[in-house]
Amino acid sequence: MSEQQYEKRDIRQEITNSIIEQLEKGVMPWRKNWENVAPPALPANGETGRVYNGGNRVGLMVAMHERGWEDHRFMTFQQLRKLDAGPGAGERGTPVEYWERRDFWKRKDCVVLSDGKPVKVLDVAPNLMVSTSDGRTRPSRVLEVKGPDGSLMPWAVADARLSVMIGRHSTVFNIAQCDRLGAWLEANPISREPKKEPELDAELEKVLRGMKRDGLKVQDQPQNRAYYSPTLDTVVMPEQRQFESPGAYRSTLLHEIAHATGHPKRLGRELGGGHGSESYAREELVAELSSAFLSAATGIQRVDESHAQYIGSWLKALHGKDGKDELYAAARDANKATDYVLARAQPQREREPEPALER
Repeated sequence: MSEQQYEKRDIRQEITNSIIEQLEKGVMPWRKNWENVAPPALPANGETGRVYNGGNRVGLMVAMHERGWEDHRFMTFQQLRKLDAGPGAGERGTPVEYWERRDFWKRKDCVVLSDGKPVKVLDVAPNLMVSTSDGRTRPSRVLEVKGPDGSLMPWAVADARLSVMIGRHSTVFNIAQCDRLGAWLEANPISREPKKEPELDAELEKVLRGMKRDGLKVQDQPQNRAYYSPTLDTVVMPEQRQFESPGAYRSTLLHEIAHATGHPKRLGRELGGGHGSESYAREELVAELSSAFLSAATGIQRVDESHAQYIGSWLKALHGKDGKDELYAAARDANKATDYVLARAQPQREREPEPALER
């Protein structure tokens, strides 16, 4: 597939600029106190329930932080119209990015040939059976394609070379920005009850046990540094009593668990960069975003601000010529890391005796 293409409006750069502005103030804008909203509190579409991913997730979390929105749900103008609702007067929406596939056979400069004769493609089934305007259905492998330069190629080659993903953008509005949603809100309430300490500990235990089953070791030791060792596949933590609060302990532990998802036997990110290197700063950004996503998804509150030390290196990366793509790449990796941890935190269908945790 060819290089991804964008419309003229650069949503990625807009979101990156907003994050840079906050970071320059010393604020990590994806951090939010989720204690007033029961999880899951990741930004999601209010109509479909689909959670936004990658850079869209970060951009919407930043908007929630800046505007103080407690409702994590968003809708497009068209979705609101279906409910006879709409944004309030003067309200501005938040841009999100999405992708549309443009199949090569829909292009005017590509010609599909059957036995050397042009045919018009009407539809392509998932099994790659192609329906054409001559009333026939045939396997794609028997068709040839004449490309824009006049060269002939098999269908599979044309699909790889000539189909493209077109970047589009849409605008969404947080539920807090909208009018005439009273009936919908009554039918779709969200809890405002904060989680109690025992419940937070139970959520953390689920995460820990899931990663323990995955081979990760977690050790508490009387020392002053928290870190993840890829060589030993071990998270080493100071003892909980050394932290200012249980929340600070949970926050740091989530961050180190996020690092552990990058191990070669898991998601295989680059973990070997030296302190101060670009790869080191990028991995710290992935772990920071992952812990923010995990916090929003589970309700495990984050109160640790120690990672503010990395703001300078993040700013350096985001100010570079590839800054917007670096942010979105980090967000995608954080998305994968979050899904990896949450999937393993789910109860096993056939429960085994739970091993004692090394803590």
